[in-house]
Amino acid sequence: MTLPAGLTVAWGEVPAGVARRAVSRRLLGRLLPEARFASRCPACAGDHGRVHVEGADATVSVSYAPGWAVVAMIRERTRLGVDAAPREVRGLERVRPDATAQAIDWARVEAVLKADGRGLAVDPGRVEVRSDGTTWTATIRPGALDGATSSVVWRGWDLDAPDGLVAAVSLP
Repeated sequence: MTLPAGLTVAWGEVPAGVARRAVSRRLLGRLLPEARFASRCPACAGDHGRVHVEGADATVSVSYAPGWAVVAMIRERTRLGVDAAPREVRGLERVRPDATAQAIDWARVEAVLKADGRGLAVDPGRVEVRSDGTTWTATIRPGALDGATSSVVWRGWDLDAPDGLVAAVSLP
């Protein structure tokens, strides 16, 4: 699988007893040693949520799956989303009935919603993914409650992941 120029993905194992955020920040620090990273939730102002880059012209995204952290980085200001999930996951049909519990569908949807910036504030069922092997595109349909429209077409790539996991990354 070939990613777009400038897009880098790195995985780090999260050992028992080690905070997963420590692993993701260490990975980000290796990719962008000149930068600082901060997370601030727009809803509660807590120290969690989307990771923002300070001190470098770059965008990052972070995801966690059991035992692993994955980070994606591109050296430009854009929108970027990465997601990882266990290959064998149950219950996705409750939040995305058409996904029929396929973990890669969920990782693609999450990557798009993270890149979009609204995350799960958007109904995952509104994300329409069209696949062509390991590359794909997606759009977000307008919602009945928010009526928000978007003409963004998201490009995506399925990632090589550690055994038992699936992962995807998305850019506009």
